[in-house]
Amino acid sequence: MKIVYSSYSLHNDYKNTSEPMSFGAASDISLKYIYENRLRLLPQRMRDNVKHIVLTSHKLSSVPTLRELHINTYSQLLECKTLGKAQAIFPEFREVLQANAVISKGSKNTRTMADRVPLEDLSLYILKERWAKLKTVDEVAKSLGLKNRSSIAWVMDKIRMPDLGKNYQALLKASDETLNRQIAQKVKSYNKAHPETIIAHNRMLAQSPEILQMNKDFADEMWQRMPELKKEMRNFRRDNPHIRACDFYESFWNAFPQYKKLMSDIRKEIGPSISKQYSTSKK
Repeated sequence: MKIVYSSYSLHNDYKNTSEPMSFGAASDISLKYIYENRLRLLPQRMRDNVKHIVLTSHKLSSVPTLRELHINTYSQLLECKTLGKAQAIFPEFREVLQANAVISKGSKNTRTMADRVPLEDLSLYILKERWAKLKTVDEVAKSLGLKNRSSIAWVMDKIRMPDLGKNYQALLKASDETLNRQIAQKVKSYNKAHPETIIAHNRMLAQSPEILQMNKDFADEMWQRMPELKKEMRNFRRDNPHIRACDFYESFWNAFPQYKKLMSDIRKEIGPSISKQYSTSKK
């Protein structure tokens, strides 16, 4: 499973700083990658399941994605008839309250929801939609006849519905091939429409000492393994002066797919060790 992203400062050695120094690369969002680099972002039950699968993967014919594992883990919620039963199986939801115990039908939104799902079943319904089906808050709101997430947020707060967390949800999406393509396309479209913003943001991030050192380590290794790349980039820029700065790297990689693949392979090989070294040094 691959997720596409950009990095500004790999090409700090390439001195034309008036242009966006970015490139397309790939990072493996497999369970092994998550176990080694992102385990702290997962709910405890998922941490345990990911650890178990990674350590026993040699016995499995196939390894699920994080999203597949999550849906399988919480699928038992769909069989529960009461909130109490769900809490007995999943103690992490023991703080969730029955909606009819903490809200009444006084407001228009409450009456709208009650027309779709009885208040005594509402907490279990939201729990199933969010945790078993991985529906977004907007999707849950609309299924209850509400306009958007803002109209249901107060209910979720009242019943103490646990949040999946933005970082965990991002990992879930990135581990899924279809959703990851959608994310990559959105990022690509935004970057193309706002090149100045992306350049400024990347340059700001790149100024921290840790990030500068990480990118320097990666760049040194990259240039050492591909000494001819700088020359090819200079020649390509010279021969294609009409290409906009924000389109340069995309055009270059399209013209030289062999370099793009090699760079992706090198990043896959050395990226995790450099990131791990950086994470360890911060502890």
